[in-house]
Amino acid sequence: MSEPFQTYQPKPIITGKGLGFIALIIGCIILGGVAVVVNPLFPILGVVGLVVVFLMVKFDYFGLLVYLLVFLMRPGEKYPFLATIRIELILGACLSFLSLIKNKYRYGHFTIPDSKLNLNMLLVLAAMCLSFSLSSCKDCTVNAIQEMLKLAIFFLLIILNIDSKKKLEIFFWAFLLINAKLTFDIAYGFYHGQAVYNQGLERATGGNSAMDNFNGIAITMNTMIPFAYFFFFYYREYWQKIIMAGCLFLFSWTLIITGSRGGMIGFVGIMGMIWLQSKRKLALGLFFIVFMVVGWSLLGSDSRARYSTIFDKKLDESSENRILAWEDGLELAILRPITGVGAGAFAWARVERFGRYLNPHNMYIQVLAELGFIGTFIYFMFVIDIFRFNRRILKRVTSRGSPLSMLVPLARSIMTSCGSLLITGIFAHSAYRYTWYMMAALTVVSLQLIKEAEAAARESAQEKDNLPSAANVPINPAV
Repeated sequence: MSEPFQTYQPKPIITGKGLGFIALIIGCIILGGVAVVVNPLFPILGVVGLVVVFLMVKFDYFGLLVYLLVFLMRPGEKYPFLATIRIELILGACLSFLSLIKNKYRYGHFTIPDSKLNLNMLLVLAAMCLSFSLSSCKDCTVNAIQEMLKLAIFFLLIILNIDSKKKLEIFFWAFLLINAKLTFDIAYGFYHGQAVYNQGLERATGGNSAMDNFNGIAITMNTMIPFAYFFFFYYREYWQKIIMAGCLFLFSWTLIITGSRGGMIGFVGIMGMIWLQSKRKLALGLFFIVFMVVGWSLLGSDSRARYSTIFDKKLDESSENRILAWEDGLELAILRPITGVGAGAFAWARVERFGRYLNPHNMYIQVLAELGFIGTFIYFMFVIDIFRFNRRILKRVTSRGSPLSMLVPLARSIMTSCGSLLITGIFAHSAYRYTWYMMAALTVVSLQLIKEAEAAARESAQEKDNLPSAANVPINPAV
């Protein structure tokens, strides 16, 4: 029998791998030529930038991590040309658009995790836009709305791209370590010539607009301490515990060297909230007492003198000015009770009305004066829902062996962090601080993960119920 006819298949002269190799060689030659003419760092940064852009377009979650880095590091403040193009706003808008398009392509329609916090976020933004109508400083309100738009974009990126426990944990580690790096820079600068002498002592300063003064740094430290504390007890690996313990010490010590009295009160409040959530209240209470006594003895004389003024009945000039700002803020709220004086316009409105310039240094007065009574109601409903939903998470995820057990320390950290903001908010105007909105987004993600896990458990239970039992399986008598 003759062999079947075989069609000749010519081999391609150039394969896909060959084309890629040739392109790599040509690219290296071009980069080498460019490096002769310009600084070699520029073409390298160009290549790195192209790779990062490709990865962000290809992988939504990678884009979220890049945006987290950009958002916290604020490169536009170090490199003015990036500030000119509004790198955070443009990058966030592009990533959000890509995420939404991919979301629609994946599911056939836009699918966003369902939560009341999403609506709350939009209502806060709407209240800020409403305040523009009678704002005492239109430019100030426009800037405040733009900053809130960045936070809304960040919120959207988080709830769209974190859809598994693994992604949530990676995001948490990135968030913690980036803040630890920024904190280390501040503490290092304090001991290497960047300390500022203010109100009788040297105080840590530096950082970026996320924590650009003593009080801003202290507030950030207070919001990070609960995460390091609760996750120290959650993790079992030694290297994880070491990192958490190191971060806990770094955040706590940096808080102390800011000399912020409001920050210290917030820190004591954090210890109180941790104590309330503990099952070993007696032991933990004794530990905290010893910790405060030893910590106080280790403080320098200037720091002790600064923090002891918290208990002075006689108010210093700084405290008197703040109380005067609160009184002025209440009067401004009465003058414009519906829309307020405009988001971000408190200081300008105060100058117009009273001839005195100072920000409110109180979150409650800030919201009431800037957003009016309607905006105040919307804002604090948003805050209340953050606590309410995290308490619900703690009730629905109880056992450590649960696949979603990470949500327990996360929920405790979020509530304690936001609780510290409510305490320090008595002394700081922190209503538009990014922490509120990031914590809300992580709460939405946690709720969505629980819903998906519960839905999967129900489906599994239904499948088991639908399986025929051994008693109902027909037996073949021939066997």
